Amino acid sequence: MHSVHDFVIAVRTAPAPRDRLQLIDFLGLAVYLLITMGIVIWSSRRQASTSEFFLGGRRMPWVAVGLSVLATLMSSISYMGVPGEMIKNGVAMFAQYLALPLSMSVVLFVWVPFFMRLRFTSAYEYLERRFDVQTRIIGSVLFLFLRLGWMSMVTYVGSLALTQMVGTLIPIETQDPVAQWFSSSEASHPLRESFLYWIIIAVGLSATVYGSVGGFRAAIWNDVLQSLMLFGGTILTLGYVIWTTGTGPAEWWRLAAENSAGHTKLILFSMDPTVRMTVVTAAMLNFFWVICTHGSDQVVLQRYFSTTSLKSAKRSYLVAALTDVTIGVLLALCGLALLAFYLQHPSYLPEGIFVVENGHTVVKHGDKVMPHFFAHQLPAGIGGVILAVLVCDAMQTLVSGVNSISAVFAADLYGRIRQGATKRLTEVGFARVLSVVVGLVVTSLAIGVAYLAQNSGRNIFDLMAPAFNMFLGPLSSLFLIGMFLRCDGRAAKIAVTFSILISFFWSYWQILFGTSYQPTITLTTAVPYLSSFLIAAVVSRFIRTAPDFPGLEYTRAVVMRRELPPEVES
Repeated sequence: MHSVHDFVIAVRTAPAPRDRLQLIDFLGLAVYLLITMGIVIWSSRRQASTSEFFLGGRRMPWVAVGLSVLATLMSSISYMGVPGEMIKNGVAMFAQYLALPLSMSVVLFVWVPFFMRLRFTSAYEYLERRFDVQTRIIGSVLFLFLRLGWMSMVTYVGSLALTQMVGTLIPIETQDPVAQWFSSSEASHPLRESFLYWIIIAVGLSATVYGSVGGFRAAIWNDVLQSLMLFGGTILTLGYVIWTTGTGPAEWWRLAAENSAGHTKLILFSMDPTVRMTVVTAAMLNFFWVICTHGSDQVVLQRYFSTTSLKSAKRSYLVAALTDVTIGVLLALCGLALLAFYLQHPSYLPEGIFVVENGHTVVKHGDKVMPHFFAHQLPAGIGGVILAVLVCDAMQTLVSGVNSISAVFAADLYGRIRQGATKRLTEVGFARVLSVVVGLVVTSLAIGVAYLAQNSGRNIFDLMAPAFNMFLGPLSSLFLIGMFLRCDGRAAKIAVTFSILISFFWSYWQILFGTSYQPTITLTTAVPYLSSFLIAAVVSRFIRTAPDFPGLEYTRAVVMRRELPPEVES
């Protein structure tokens, strides 16, 4: 067997890293921002109704919708986190794609045909029809908590990556005390922290303007552009490593395995709660995340509602699923490629990211490798394009979330509060005001997230599940109960209350009880989701539902007997 040292000698030496981004990089960023603004201005036409503002008039092409679903769910956290996970912990999480056939079957043959027969503007209108107004409000509030937290995290992560990359603009050798803060590596540097907050404000306000002017149509077409950029970033990364080192995936795998056997070793299943991830838990994580987001999340369902027909909605999901797998594999390869690249060229990384222990290189900060590679290793100009990807991904995620949250507010609450001052607003005007308010709230929350992350010692992945993913299981369980159980709102509200408590304790167990044990984070969604359904099934045995309860007309068995709405002409 060859040693790592022997293998490194066999490959070419890549060019030394650049010390900073250059003017051409920022020109690339400016051009991309101008293009997205042009899309917003073009999309702002034909917005005479909330259907046009929130759903693009239900005439959006299915390919564009599929790519939009991909770009919306593939946030900057995933784009930076997947390679970081591969670099730091190995291949175990990519076993999640083993669940794809099952999750695709549920979405294609259960969720999409059901929701396309209803085609509401807000998915939570279903909860009122099926149960009552209170259940609809509970669902809407859970969605708001879920997406406000999610958007705040994404805005923070995208702004943090931008701050780190822009920090290379001025070389560290500069004698200018005002300029030196750009290059400071200290996380607690007050000027660097201040710059991060200003970046968050800039990103948040820009996204608010985009969302309030362009509406849903702008979000869709900018998502399409963003998805192409996401693919481009992975291809550029892989191409650079292959070209400069003369190696390929087989060599990358071999080098990773020789450095640490754990990187290429898969554990099928373990009852040990300290085992971070196994094949089974990774597959379960992906399965429940997919069926819960596609079966309850307004951000996703709103895109399917915008298509012309059931056939188009199914095609859009196939596009989203297949492109998600493709970019997931490409991001995994990027992580493997960058691990091999910096094992070959350890001096190209700042101190502290890779550390040698007992003759092996240990990755301490895998999520910092890719942004460093973008800023320092790619040729001038290309780094600016990738910078545009990071900036606009955060902005587009915020745009999509702001529009979806505004749709929920407008559809769920507008009719109940339109007296008084709101009478002076048109429906589209009210929608735009809501978009601005939501955008400002998310920007403020992102500043709070940044402050907590910078002062708590926790990384972004430690904060994600307890911050917002804990709401996904309880929210999606309401739809599962409504579709498959013959019960009324009383059973559903009892079940979702217990589900929220279970999710809270599951997510915060270690913090609440100060123990070393922490329930596996991969089941944060699955356990509350299934528990809520089982609790509702038991409660419905004791709280009888009247046979003539009108909500029973919205169970899946009854809805699927309805005729499909006529196809909308494009």
